[in-house]
Amino acid sequence: MKSRQAQVFIILGLWIGLFAAAGRAQNCSPATVQGNYFALLQGNINGSPYLELDKINADANGSLSGTRAISKNGAFSQINQSAAYSINPDCSGMVTVADQPAFPIQIVEGGGMLFTGSDSKGTNVTGQSYRAATHCTDASLYGTYGIVLASGSYVGVGTVNYDGNGGFTLSDNENGTNYGASGTYSVQSDCSGTSTITYNGGGATYHSAIALVQGGEILQMGTDQGQLWWETQRLVSSSSVLGQFAFGGGWYSAVYFTNNNGYAVSFPVNFVADDGTPLMVPSVGSSTTMNLAAQATAIIEAPNSGNLSQGFVSLALPPGVQAYGVFRYSAPGMADQEAVAPLSNASSNQVTLTFDDTAYTTAIAIVNPSPVAGTVSITAVDNTGATIGSGMLNLPANSKTEAALRNITGLAGVAGTRGVATFSITAGNVAVLGLRFNHSAFTSIPAVGN
Repeated sequence: MKSRQAQVFIILGLWIGLFAAAGRAQNCSPATVQGNYFALLQGNINGSPYLELDKINADANGSLSGTRAISKNGAFSQINQSAAYSINPDCSGMVTVADQPAFPIQIVEGGGMLFTGSDSKGTNVTGQSYRAATHCTDASLYGTYGIVLASGSYVGVGTVNYDGNGGFTLSDNENGTNYGASGTYSVQSDCSGTSTITYNGGGATYHSAIALVQGGEILQMGTDQGQLWWETQRLVSSSSVLGQFAFGGGWYSAVYFTNNNGYAVSFPVNFVADDGTPLMVPSVGSSTTMNLAAQATAIIEAPNSGNLSQGFVSLALPPGVQAYGVFRYSAPGMADQEAVAPLSNASSNQVTLTFDDTAYTTAIAIVNPSPVAGTVSITAVDNTGATIGSGMLNLPANSKTEAALRNITGLAGVAGTRGVATFSITAGNVAVLGLRFNHSAFTSIPAVGN
């Protein structure tokens, strides 16, 4: 009879083998690629510079349809086109367009992005397809983005500041020369759009097509005849919010930080009251600078002392730094209750939260972390997808409100149901944190931004 230790090792070996097989296995199919995508392609065809920005819909069954904005050697055109695609279990695939050679694709990020390229019959083009963002408006573009611009004769690096209301300013350095510009933009609900750029001092005006993709990146391509340029944009800092921070009146809150980098980092942390004014945290103040050595951890604590104070935490974490919040409630005669709370993306304009309000109560903290006021529209659907309520809340700039979801005007139908609540803001940004209460016990509910 085998010893217990031997049995443990055998079972452990089986588990390791199972996980290793799972890590190697791929489960891709045509259904992995579905929904709306934008593709940015660059290269040359028969020696002529070539650029393309596509809007594509994949039906999950092997068919593609959409529009292609093409600039070949500076000649711009736009066409509608359909195509077929096939996906292998290893997540490779092929796309076939009428009267053109088939070209390969590779799925990455579970279908969130596709790599593609073609080098046949004089064609040398590579690019990436990104899953489109959702429910876009002009307010979807807000804040400072870093840009990299490329053309046949120059490159540029700089920043663009979007006001969330159809206007922007731009500054960049192109081949060693600094330029400034301003302009207007328009974003459609499918997250495609247009932009007009006028350089300062009587400079030239340029027009472009833009596309907003998941992950916060912006794709852009010039659409003027005789021009051939493209750029990508990303937020300069990826801001985060801890949607609830309460202390006193029985509550304790803390934020934990870990620097996973091999080098030291420094970043600001700001505490904001519900009404947008600075929130004074004992022994910390309304803001502080976190200095973390390589691989170091730190904690900011707000003790349970005095009357209840509450607000939210705004912070921009450097790459490689992780953080989360902890809430604790203490009351005489009962055990302390604690929950871990995730951070939320502060750059979203739409957020979804899955709730279960049957034997529980769903509470929410809604934050507008931007410097412009906005109206938050809330729509709730049950587990069948049927709408069970809708409501609206006005949020001033840099403010927060909290309530039981069922107590918001128009959302009483949430009580006794399970489903999804969607939060959309007309201007600025919105971040949401859910808390599920079962009498005195509670836990956090993550919300997902676009």
